[in-house]
Order: sequence, then C-alpha cells, then structure tokens
Amino acid sequence: MSKSINYFNKIASYYDEYHSAHNNFVELIKAECGINNNFVIVDMGCGTGNETLNIYDNFKCKVYGIESAENMFKKATQKSDKIIWLKETAEGIPLKNNTIDIITSFFSIHHFLDIHQAVREFRRILKTTGKVFIFTISHNQMRNSLEYEFFPELFECDISRVPSIEFIKDVFVKNGFKIKIKEVEYETRKIDANYIKMVKKRYRTGFQRLTEKQILLGINRTEKAISNNSDIIDKIMCIVLICKK
Repeated sequence: MSKSINYFNKIASYYDEYHSAHNNFVELIKAECGINNNFVIVDMGCGTGNETLNIYDNFKCKVYGIESAENMFKKATQKSDKIIWLKETAEGIPLKNNTIDIITSFFSIHHFLDIHQAVREFRRILKTTGKVFIFTISHNQMRNSLEYEFFPELFECDISRVPSIEFIKDVFVKNGFKIKIKEVEYETRKIDANYIKMVKKRYRTGFQRLTEKQILLGINRTEKAISNNSDIIDKIMCIVLICKK
C-alpha cells in the first residue's frame, strides 16, 4: 500500500469537514464542453466523492467515480447510488476504449503511482472528441500561499511531491494530447482557530510528512500572526490543464 493510500484511509472519517466541492470548477468544465445527458464522465481519484456528486448534480449524465483508498471509497459509495463507483487506480482503468467524454482529476495527479501510465490509460478510454481536466497547483502558486510562511518545511515536502506544470504538460504532449492551461481560484481560506484545528488533524497529505515539532512550531507562528491580525486571508489559486486528443 502506498503512503498516500494509507494516509487517505486514516483521514477518510473526517475528510469532508475540510474539503468540499467547487462550483467554479464545474462552471469551467461546462464552458469548455457542450455537455448533454449522453455524456460519460470519469472523476479519477474521486476521494469521498464531493466533486463527483457536484458533477452529476450539474450535468445529469453517466458519471464514474474512481478511487483507490478503501476508506475514502467506502465513504463515497454511501453518498449516492446514481454514481458508478469503482475501487481502482489510474494506471489500470477497467473501462473500454474510446468510451469516455470527459475525465476529471481534482488535485489527485500527484498521488498517481505512475503518471505516464495513467495518461496512457486516459488516452485509451477517451473518445476522439473527449477532454481531460487536470486540476493541480503550480510551484509558483505554492510560493504565494501564506501556509508556507507558517510551515516552511511543508513547502519543501509539497514541492518535492507535486509535479511541475511543465512535467505534466510534457507527459500529456508525449502521449498525443494538445494542452490549454488556465488559472482559476481554488479557495479563499481564513487563517484562524478553525485553520489551526485543520492543521492539528493534518488535513492534507503534506502535513502527514512533518514531525510533531515542525507542526507545533508552525502552529505557534500561526497563532502569533493571528494575535497581531485577526483577519488573515490566504487566497489560493490553481492551474487547470485542459487536454484533448
């Protein structure tokens, strides 16, 4: 079992407390594709299914949610029987060739075991007219996040495990895709007591890699900053790679 899968199995019970769907992501997909009820969409690395359900609620078409972490998968399946839930990896998708209109990956590509193989699978199952939407964060966007000012060691962890935009683009291009890149807002987060609570629960993968001492030092920095300014806002942007054959 990979470290990522083990981590997600640990946090599945409270994952939804800190992660929700993003309507602006759905609007972007809608603007790029003339979606109808006959479309078939795959949400790869769907976690507990929040974005997957948002896709279904907006588009009312056939939707697959694919997740490899057992506990995240179980939680997703409890949310809706209108989604076809599959416990699989991105490297071995159990779907037929040329059958999928849209593939989405919401901040999951850095958890793939083999990005090259995953992209080959995307191309195999995607229709000629299909598109892949990869939501991720660039290294420059990371540098602009306030979170790393409080947890500098976290930046080193994240930048080493999240592939660069150029790397992802190169993999898709080598596999016959054309790429368009857009920058959109991911979320606006207030740095407050609730944020500190999230950190203590190690709400995302990077925090799992920090020592207890590093976590405590970062919390102290955060609390000091809050005491000087109770209205700290961290606006986080992300990158969307829109890939088509």
